[in-house]
Amino acid sequence: MKNKSRKSIQKLREHYNCLFLKYKNSVSTSQQSSRRTQNKRMYILTKYIYLKKTDSVLDFGCGTAYLHKYLKNKKNFKGKYCGCDISNLIINNNIKKNNDPKATFINQDILEKKIKTNYDYILINGTFNNYTGDNLLWMKRVLIELFKITKKKLIFNNLSTFVDYRDKKLFYINPLEVFSFCKKNLSKNVSLIHDYHIKKNIIPYEFTTIVSKSST
Repeated sequence: MKNKSRKSIQKLREHYNCLFLKYKNSVSTSQQSSRRTQNKRMYILTKYIYLKKTDSVLDFGCGTAYLHKYLKNKKNFKGKYCGCDISNLIINNNIKKNNDPKATFINQDILEKKIKTNYDYILINGTFNNYTGDNLLWMKRVLIELFKITKKKLIFNNLSTFVDYRDKKLFYINPLEVFSFCKKNLSKNVSLIHDYHIKKNIIPYEFTTIVSKSST
Protein backbone atom coordinates (compact mmCIF):
# COMPACT_ATOMS: atom_id res chain seq x y z
CA MET A 1 0.00 0.00 0.00
CA LYS A 2 2.80 2.42 0.90
CA ASN A 3 4.61 1.77 -2.38
CA LYS A 4 1.40 2.42 -4.30
CA SER A 5 0.88 5.67 -2.44
CA ARG A 6 4.45 6.76 -3.18
CA LYS A 7 3.87 6.13 -6.90
CA SER A 8 0.67 8.16 -6.75
CA ILE A 9 2.42 11.05 -5.01
CA GLN A 10 5.26 10.99 -7.54
CA LYS A 11 2.75 10.96 -10.39
CA LEU A 12 0.92 13.95 -8.93
CA ARG A 13 4.21 15.79 -8.32
CA GLU A 14 5.25 15.35 -11.95
CA HIS A 15 1.78 16.39 -13.12
CA TYR A 16 1.77 19.66 -11.19
CA ASN A 17 5.39 20.42 -12.02
CA CYS A 18 4.44 20.16 -15.71
CA LEU A 19 1.45 22.44 -15.20
CA PHE A 20 3.63 25.01 -13.46
CA LEU A 21 6.26 24.94 -16.23
CA LYS A 22 3.50 25.55 -18.74
CA TYR A 23 1.28 28.06 -16.92
CA LYS A 24 3.48 29.53 -14.14
CA ASN A 25 1.34 31.53 -11.68
CA SER A 26 -1.79 31.25 -13.81
CA VAL A 27 -5.04 29.86 -12.45
CA SER A 28 -4.52 26.92 -14.83
CA THR A 29 -1.61 25.61 -12.74
CA SER A 30 -4.15 24.74 -10.05
CA GLN A 31 -6.49 23.21 -12.64
CA GLN A 32 -9.07 25.93 -12.07
CA SER A 33 -11.15 26.93 -15.08
CA SER A 34 -11.20 30.63 -14.20
CA ARG A 35 -10.44 33.11 -11.46
CA ARG A 36 -14.19 33.47 -10.86
CA THR A 37 -14.67 29.78 -10.08
CA GLN A 38 -11.49 29.79 -7.99
CA ASN A 39 -12.80 32.69 -5.93
CA LYS A 40 -16.10 30.87 -5.46
CA ARG A 41 -14.25 27.89 -3.99
CA MET A 42 -12.20 30.17 -1.75
CA TYR A 43 -15.40 31.78 -0.53
CA ILE A 44 -16.97 28.44 0.39
CA LEU A 45 -13.79 27.14 2.07
CA THR A 46 -13.45 30.23 4.25
CA LYS A 47 -17.13 30.94 4.86
CA TYR A 48 -17.22 28.88 8.05
CA ILE A 49 -14.09 30.13 9.76
CA TYR A 50 -13.65 33.21 11.94
CA LEU A 51 -10.04 34.28 11.86
CA LYS A 52 -8.34 36.02 14.76
CA LYS A 53 -4.97 37.76 14.65
CA THR A 54 -3.43 34.87 16.54
CA ASP A 55 -4.89 32.14 14.30
CA SER A 56 -2.81 29.98 11.99
CA VAL A 57 -3.78 28.39 8.68
CA LEU A 58 -2.31 25.40 6.86
CA ASP A 59 -3.12 25.44 3.15
CA PHE A 60 -2.65 21.77 2.23
CA GLY A 61 -2.01 21.32 -1.49
CA CYS A 62 -1.51 25.07 -1.71
CA GLY A 63 -0.45 25.26 -5.36
CA THR A 64 0.53 28.82 -6.20
CA ALA A 65 -0.89 29.96 -2.82
CA TYR A 66 -3.85 31.93 -4.15
CA LEU A 67 -5.65 31.15 -0.88
CA HIS A 68 -3.02 33.17 0.99
CA LYS A 69 -3.79 36.20 -1.16
CA TYR A 70 -7.52 35.64 -0.76
CA LEU A 71 -7.29 35.41 3.03
CA LYS A 72 -5.34 38.66 3.27
CA ASN A 73 -7.55 40.60 0.83
CA LYS A 74 -10.98 39.23 1.66
CA LYS A 75 -10.64 38.12 5.29
CA ASN A 76 -8.09 40.69 6.48
CA PHE A 77 -6.02 37.77 7.71
CA LYS A 78 -2.96 38.77 9.74
CA GLY A 79 -2.03 35.45 11.30
CA LYS A 80 0.45 32.74 10.35
CA TYR A 81 0.02 30.95 7.03
CA CYS A 82 1.78 27.81 5.82
CA GLY A 83 1.43 26.46 2.31
CA CYS A 84 2.25 22.78 1.80
CA ASP A 85 2.55 21.15 -1.60
CA ILE A 86 4.24 18.12 -3.20
CA SER A 87 5.43 20.15 -6.20
CA ASN A 88 8.96 21.34 -5.51
CA LEU A 89 8.85 23.78 -8.43
CA ILE A 90 5.69 25.46 -7.16
CA ILE A 91 6.92 25.69 -3.58
CA ASN A 92 10.27 27.14 -4.67
CA ASN A 93 8.38 29.74 -6.70
CA ASN A 94 6.13 30.58 -3.74
CA ILE A 95 9.14 31.08 -1.51
CA LYS A 96 10.81 33.32 -4.09
CA LYS A 97 7.81 35.64 -4.56
CA ASN A 98 6.70 35.70 -0.90
CA ASN A 99 6.97 39.02 0.94
CA ASP A 100 4.94 38.13 4.02
CA PRO A 101 7.13 37.34 7.08
CA LYS A 102 4.23 35.38 8.59
CA ALA A 103 3.98 33.06 5.58
CA THR A 104 6.03 29.90 5.09
CA PHE A 105 6.04 27.17 2.47
CA ILE A 106 7.02 23.51 2.68
CA ASN A 107 7.54 20.86 0.00
CA GLN A 108 6.46 17.73 1.81
CA ASP A 109 4.64 14.40 1.56
CA ILE A 110 3.01 14.22 4.99
CA LEU A 111 2.64 10.44 4.84
CA GLU A 112 6.44 10.18 4.63
CA LYS A 113 7.30 13.05 6.94
CA LYS A 114 4.69 14.24 9.40
CA ILE A 115 3.96 17.91 10.05
CA LYS A 116 4.70 18.58 13.72
CA THR A 117 3.15 22.04 14.00
CA ASN A 118 -0.52 22.42 14.96
CA TYR A 119 -2.79 24.82 13.05
CA ASP A 120 -6.09 26.42 13.98
CA TYR A 121 -7.52 25.84 10.53
CA ILE A 122 -6.47 23.44 7.79
CA LEU A 123 -7.95 24.10 4.35
CA ILE A 124 -7.78 21.79 1.33
CA ASN A 125 -8.96 22.89 -2.10
CA GLY A 126 -9.06 20.44 -5.01
CA THR A 127 -6.20 18.30 -3.70
CA PHE A 128 -8.19 15.06 -3.82
CA ASN A 129 -9.62 15.53 -7.31
CA ASN A 130 -7.06 13.90 -9.63
CA TYR A 131 -7.59 10.19 -10.21
CA THR A 132 -4.57 8.18 -9.00
CA GLY A 133 -5.94 4.66 -8.55
CA ASP A 134 -5.79 4.70 -4.76
CA ASN A 135 -7.55 8.00 -4.05
CA LEU A 136 -9.79 6.77 -1.25
CA LEU A 137 -7.03 5.17 0.82
CA TRP A 138 -4.67 8.10 0.29
CA MET A 139 -7.34 10.68 1.12
CA LYS A 140 -8.35 8.89 4.33
CA ARG A 141 -4.75 8.58 5.51
CA VAL A 142 -4.11 12.25 4.79
CA LEU A 143 -7.26 13.40 6.59
CA ILE A 144 -6.40 11.34 9.67
CA GLU A 145 -2.90 12.84 9.82
CA LEU A 146 -4.12 16.39 9.24
CA PHE A 147 -6.90 16.23 11.82
CA LYS A 148 -4.31 15.29 14.45
CA ILE A 149 -2.73 18.73 14.00
CA THR A 150 -6.01 20.66 13.65
CA LYS A 151 -6.94 22.90 16.56
CA LYS A 152 -10.32 24.15 15.33
CA LYS A 153 -11.50 23.06 11.87
CA LEU A 154 -10.41 20.94 8.93
CA ILE A 155 -12.22 21.95 5.74
CA PHE A 156 -11.88 20.25 2.34
CA ASN A 157 -13.76 19.71 -0.90
CA ASN A 158 -14.37 16.79 -3.24
CA LEU A 159 -16.05 16.06 -6.53
CA SER A 160 -19.46 14.50 -5.99
CA THR A 161 -20.85 11.31 -7.54
CA PHE A 162 -24.18 13.12 -7.84
CA VAL A 163 -23.34 14.50 -11.28
CA ASP A 164 -24.50 13.99 -14.86
CA TYR A 165 -20.99 13.85 -16.32
CA ARG A 166 -17.67 12.38 -15.16
CA ASP A 167 -14.13 12.99 -16.37
CA LYS A 168 -12.08 9.77 -16.33
CA LYS A 169 -9.02 11.70 -15.13
CA LEU A 170 -10.81 12.89 -11.99
CA PHE A 171 -11.88 11.24 -8.73
CA TYR A 172 -15.52 11.39 -7.65
CA ILE A 173 -16.81 10.19 -4.29
CA ASN A 174 -20.20 9.74 -2.66
CA PRO A 175 -20.65 12.58 -0.11
CA LEU A 176 -22.29 10.15 2.31
CA GLU A 177 -19.14 8.03 2.36
CA VAL A 178 -17.01 11.05 3.22
CA PHE A 179 -19.46 12.16 5.90
CA SER A 180 -19.55 8.69 7.44
CA PHE A 181 -15.76 8.35 7.45
CA CYS A 182 -15.29 11.71 9.13
CA LYS A 183 -17.95 11.00 11.77
CA LYS A 184 -16.47 7.59 12.62
CA ASN A 185 -12.77 8.39 12.41
CA LEU A 186 -12.23 12.12 12.97
CA SER A 187 -14.94 13.92 14.93
CA LYS A 188 -18.61 13.83 15.89
CA ASN A 189 -18.85 17.43 14.67
CA VAL A 190 -19.13 17.20 10.89
CA SER A 191 -21.00 19.37 8.41
CA LEU A 192 -21.36 18.77 4.67
CA ILE A 193 -22.30 21.47 2.17
CA HIS A 194 -23.58 20.31 -1.23
CA ASP A 195 -25.87 23.09 -2.44
CA TYR A 196 -23.53 25.67 -3.94
CA HIS A 197 -23.00 26.35 -7.63
CA ILE A 198 -19.47 26.80 -8.92
CA LYS A 199 -20.71 27.51 -12.45
CA LYS A 200 -23.99 29.09 -13.44
CA ASN A 201 -26.74 26.80 -14.74
CA ILE A 202 -24.75 23.69 -13.83
CA ILE A 203 -25.86 21.41 -11.00
CA PRO A 204 -23.67 21.36 -7.87
CA TYR A 205 -20.90 18.94 -8.81
CA GLU A 206 -18.71 19.23 -5.74
CA PHE A 207 -19.18 19.45 -1.99
CA THR A 208 -17.32 20.78 1.02
CA THR A 209 -16.86 18.98 4.33
CA ILE A 210 -16.22 20.78 7.61
CA VAL A 211 -14.77 18.74 10.49
CA SER A 212 -14.60 20.58 13.81
CA LYS A 213 -12.75 19.75 17.00
CA SER A 214 -15.72 20.93 19.04
CA SER A 215 -19.35 21.89 18.48
CA THR A 216 -18.66 25.59 19.11
